[in-house]
Amino acid sequence: VELLDALVSPAHDLSLAQALRSPLLGLDDAALARIARLCRRADAALLAAAAPGAPPTRTAWWDLLQNLRLDGSDDPHTDARLQQAAVRLARWRQWLDTLPPHDALAAMFRDGDWLAQYAAAVPTRLREPVLASLRALLAHSLAQDGGRYLTAYRLVRALRAGGIRLPQTARREAVRLLTIHGAKGLEAHTVLMLDTEALPPRPESMGVLIDWPGEAERPQRFIFLASEKSPPVCATDLLAAEQQARSLEELNALYVALTRAEARIVISSVAPHRSAGTPSWRQRIEPMAQPLPAPEASATGPGHAEAGASELLELPACHAAAPAVTPPAAPASTEDDTRARIGLALHRLLQWVPTPLNGFAWGDLHLQAVTREFALSPAQAGEALRMAQAMLGGEAAWAWDAAALSHWGNEVDIRDQGQLQRLDRLVRRADTGCWWVLDFKSAARPERQTELREQLQRYHRALALAHPGEPVRLAFINPQGQLIEIPADAAAT
Repeated sequence: VELLDALVSPAHDLSLAQALRSPLLGLDDAALARIARLCRRADAALLAAAAPGAPPTRTAWWDLLQNLRLDGSDDPHTDARLQQAAVRLARWRQWLDTLPPHDALAAMFRDGDWLAQYAAAVPTRLREPVLASLRALLAHSLAQDGGRYLTAYRLVRALRAGGIRLPQTARREAVRLLTIHGAKGLEAHTVLMLDTEALPPRPESMGVLIDWPGEAERPQRFIFLASEKSPPVCATDLLAAEQQARSLEELNALYVALTRAEARIVISSVAPHRSAGTPSWRQRIEPMAQPLPAPEASATGPGHAEAGASELLELPACHAAAPAVTPPAAPASTEDDTRARIGLALHRLLQWVPTPLNGFAWGDLHLQAVTREFALSPAQAGEALRMAQAMLGGEAAWAWDAAALSHWGNEVDIRDQGQLQRLDRLVRRADTGCWWVLDFKSAARPERQTELREQLQRYHRALALAHPGEPVRLAFINPQGQLIEIPADAAAT
């Protein structure tokens, strides 16, 4: 919204500053300070050249950016970044001046790769709602004022006025309860349609019928209808047309419901107590289904019912052929599960370590938190704490020393060939400029496990693409605090 405001009102310096600092353009505080200093210089020069008594003038940030030159600059690196932002802003403003707001926004989304920029900038827990908000902004540019006669200025004013509800987001493994109209535009792997043999609504009473063809200037008939059960003769044809339109809308809703499913749709219904007179949704779908035999009842298995209490039914399924079923993987042993939860607790404890340390130490609250989060016993939580303490004070202690680093981060997301990878800790040495990818492992000898080494190589490949030409080194940190470096694979590089 601030970006749009700056594009339609270039004198709004604060809006432009927020847009420059946001992931949309990605400038840092130093760049903004540079603009402010250049504006003060420009204002001082204009004041010195002005006639005595002339009112002071102010240089807008927009004007300074658009007229910025690199010749003779005392900070060419920062000014080059500002000039790139100015070129992009000018291009976006031209689109906003010449295209409908939605088309201009869509072009700006693509040009700036906004979704990717925000996804990389926000914490993982906020990524889905933030991206949903961005997409909602694009959709709202079509919905505002019905998308008719909408200007960029009116869109900004409407967005600033508030009251616009953002779409709800849900995790893929969550169950969402939606009406069919509310599910428009959405998809899910599995859709469950409930009550597909519901009786039609009762005939309306005290309603209105309007006969107004689209090509006519005014309604041809306007009828107050006391009851649809006994319409007057003059309204019979109009009521029949209205009921036919309702039936068509009901079929449209069925189409929407069926097309929400990516892979599987499940139909559920309860037998009605009377006939509806028209085919229900289930009755329309069932002739196209192929029956699959139900599994035989187990006399001793769980869920066994007394004889006569239930019967097996053949359940129809809309499959041309039954897909091959992959047998489920064998469940992990209890010991493996415990070690995995201790490893997760170890990572959580290390995520809480600040840089610089400033005397940080884990306390009882940290132990209680990991005990509760990962369902550990006090002894298991204590084991995770001892491993974390060994790592923090071992050979890789420098990785938390702010004086030795120019960059550091925990749980860093990076993409490798379209797949999201998450680095336990990523630091950059201040003395050598070398990036270090540090992987925390609860196993004593992680370097002996092929899949773990391959995982580090994927991290290296992704980081080498993000920072081409810069040195990258890889290492495990084991529970004894040892730093075990893994040579980068030339093929992965």
